[in-house]
Amino acid sequence: MPTQSSTLPSALIVFGGTGFVGTAVLAQALSRDPHCHLFVVSRTGVAPAWVQSNPTYQTPRLHFLQGDLLAPHTVLEALQPVSQHYRIRACISCVGAITPWSNQNMVRTCGDANIHAYTISKSIGAEKFVVMTRDRSNMDDWWYPFPRLIPGYYEGKSRIESCIQGDADNLGNAVCLRAGFVSGTRRTVPGLPTWLKISLPLQPMYKVLQQVCPVIDVEVLAAAAVRFALSPHKAPRVLVTNDEIPTYFDSATPA
Repeated sequence: MPTQSSTLPSALIVFGGTGFVGTAVLAQALSRDPHCHLFVVSRTGVAPAWVQSNPTYQTPRLHFLQGDLLAPHTVLEALQPVSQHYRIRACISCVGAITPWSNQNMVRTCGDANIHAYTISKSIGAEKFVVMTRDRSNMDDWWYPFPRLIPGYYEGKSRIESCIQGDADNLGNAVCLRAGFVSGTRRTVPGLPTWLKISLPLQPMYKVLQQVCPVIDVEVLAAAAVRFALSPHKAPRVLVTNDEIPTYFDSATPA
């Protein structure tokens, strides 16, 4: 793994940083470290219109780069200059997709793309890696149907977890935040085409979901990811459960 000088300006790299969880991660990182630069890698390399008009994201510390994790050479090319001029504190992957019409696509997006993100993170010298996976508790209960309805999603998330767990040389530097259903104001409904944009608070639905499966607020999830990414401490283990996320790395030492 390349070494980076501590005298370089620091940076976080966010994969999937234009989506629901990713933009929450950007907001948390921008507010928690006034000097850290953020590099968002996406297939378009352009900030969504609503991000461009939101004052939260109006800063020269936020940069957008074009690259596709399913074509990892494009991401490496985009990040090469970043790795040369910045100390990369962490890479955070918020990549995932719920596409009930294609389990194969879910496996590739949730699994293969995240594995590529992890491999790239190590190759460019990132000090830490964070990925959002999925809480799979109660999978055998009749009222928890999601793994049966979208098995490719869970298979993909399981693949990146296994990849990180099996990397003994990097233990302590990478975590999987195993979130439940992520609540918050969404701009598209999970499982529907991404072109179908909405802005809809779904709080009544979340109250129902809390009775049958784990739920976590998007801001809480994003804050935990950024706290670990910016902390000088290592993680005590790879998998972080949904219940542990709200207080994960909320002090100088890990919980």
